[in-house]
Amino acid sequence: MTYIWKQDAIKHAQQCDPDESCGIVAIKDNQEKYYPCKNISSEYKTESFIIDPIDYADVEDSVDEIVGIVHSHPQDILEFSKTDKLSCKSINLIFYLVSPKSDKIAVIRPEEIDA
Repeated sequence: MTYIWKQDAIKHAQQCDPDESCGIVAIKDNQEKYYPCKNISSEYKTESFIIDPIDYADVEDSVDEIVGIVHSHPQDILEFSKTDKLSCKSINLIFYLVSPKSDKIAVIRPEEIDA
């Protein structure tokens, strides 16, 4: 599948490296777009992310629909952690994983995760 916003997400991951980047994929005017967000994780930003709730609210208020969450793994390991999977399932949004060191993307959908 082609993600027209993928390069924007990778560029954001490169800017945040060595910390994890995070952002939102949303639909506005029938187009998917990447919205970079601030990672407000107070500790372990190289291993975790928390999307700034103000950024999330701003995106939510300006788009037609939020469809997914994007974050990076700076170590170039495109495997979702247990926390990633639990978060994906609990908020019922697609999770995308990018690396600042490659152009690869991993995807997991809530319905693919065992309870």
